[in-house]
Amino acid sequence: MSHGWLILDKPVGITSTQAGGAIKRIFKQKKIGHAGTLDPFACGVLPLALGEATKTMPFLMSNSKTYKFTLVFGSQTSSGDTESEIVAQSDYRPTLSNLQLALPFFTGMIWQIPPTYSAIKIKGKPAYARTRAGETVVMSPRQVEIKKLTLDSYDGEVAVLTVDCGTGTYVRTLGQDIAIYLGAVGHLSQLQRTRVGLFTIEHAISLENIQKISDNSRQGVLLPIGAVLDDIPAVSVSPQEAVKIRQGQAIAMIKGDSLKVSAWYDNQIIAIGHVRENLFYPGRVFNI
Repeated sequence: MSHGWLILDKPVGITSTQAGGAIKRIFKQKKIGHAGTLDPFACGVLPLALGEATKTMPFLMSNSKTYKFTLVFGSQTSSGDTESEIVAQSDYRPTLSNLQLALPFFTGMIWQIPPTYSAIKIKGKPAYARTRAGETVVMSPRQVEIKKLTLDSYDGEVAVLTVDCGTGTYVRTLGQDIAIYLGAVGHLSQLQRTRVGLFTIEHAISLENIQKISDNSRQGVLLPIGAVLDDIPAVSVSPQEAVKIRQGQAIAMIKGDSLKVSAWYDNQIIAIGHVRENLFYPGRVFNI
């Protein structure tokens, strides 16, 4: 069984769950988890936690993300992308200057109305399931953080933009809202996630390439469990202390209190816990 993080470059056409299932079979894993869902329309960075790395997923889930998206002016669709019917059309196209001037209004804390094709649950059922069943779905607005929004190119018809955003941002909605603000309509023709927290597209490997790697070499594409723990203090422990921690016992530690601390022995993570009154209390213990 393997333990670590695999940064997958998810292809278009499959869900995050399907991608995770493929990796689970390839690596013969019992436990696997993915951080930050991508639906079939979207591609790009999908961090997958294998084995004991699943215990560190909360340390990545809250991180910001970066997306590159292509916004096509002229038509709006019900889902905000190319996979649904057109609901509005317009011959108007914004100028480059107007598009550039609009972007600051979509930076910072902004309000969005999530799409009815989202996975947000309404009375226990995903909004997209209710929408596809023909129900009238009313979504409540929510506040999201747009940290940076830049225009990469614009040819008068199609704009390519990059957005750094917080958790919960709907990039399709962002694209549609920008178009509407400019007096136009639009939808996304492409959506690629290029970063999740510290993991970027440069770290990612395609499913096709993973399938080509031999069984003996696949371990080499995994990042260590501690790859998502850079923001919390790390301390080294002795062999005797490592045994106590693995048994769930507290051990004497550095002075002071700390919300989160990782304990390591022989370059291997033993546990994540907290320090209180000079004692380290293990929370998540790793069985490697």
